[in-house]
Amino acid sequence: MTNRTYFENFFIALAASQSDDDFLAFADAVAANLQKEGATYAAELAVLLPLVAELRARHNQQGERGKSTAAAGLRRVVREFLAYARLTNTRKVFPAFPDRRQPERVAIFPNGMDGLYQADTTNILSRATYYLDQITVTYGAATGVPVAEAAAWKTKIKDAVAGRTTETGDQRKVSAAIDEQEERVCDGLYLAYTGTQRQHYRQPEAGYAYFPFPQSTGTPDDGNLASLPIGNPAG
Repeated sequence: MTNRTYFENFFIALAASQSDDDFLAFADAVAANLQKEGATYAAELAVLLPLVAELRARHNQQGERGKSTAAAGLRRVVREFLAYARLTNTRKVFPAFPDRRQPERVAIFPNGMDGLYQADTTNILSRATYYLDQITVTYGAATGVPVAEAAAWKTKIKDAVAGRTTETGDQRKVSAAIDEQEERVCDGLYLAYTGTQRQHYRQPEAGYAYFPFPQSTGTPDDGNLASLPIGNPAG
């Protein structure tokens, strides 16, 4: 990690790791939690609410092609794989090679972790294949990642890439519109985050309560606040 990463919009990575449905629900919940504070976050909500509303409209236009459906699209597979990669790195790769300057770790991430985590639909196959080969074939003895697990991901990604060409032009336009709007919502979420930090700069962890990140339970088990607000996402 470099100092620069402290100033990056981490909501972009969150959006990449979630389905369209889940990310929309997350953004809705954040907005609902902020609205409970009355006028405290009026400026942030003035930006965030229209962005979320537009994302919901585009999501509804996508209809049954939403990423929660059984027929997963390429973007969903990209998100699922990146979520898998983050978990695998945390549980297996980083413990095996804890120093980011280790030759093995540099070989696994030749362009840094961002080179993998910022993969998209245009380069996911090559980047994922390289990464999976490194953590299994090359350094599998140290990481313990099963070759069969990597092979399954390669097949899933290849199938998704091949299936991309079966989408109609209208479907591709809708998917691209959602991607673009999600980035705008990430900007709005980051503005909201900085607003909570400004309000709670003496106790910045208090801002955590407004953001129900995945697996947040509001209990000490996950390090979240006991008073985690429960949002009421609009349908």
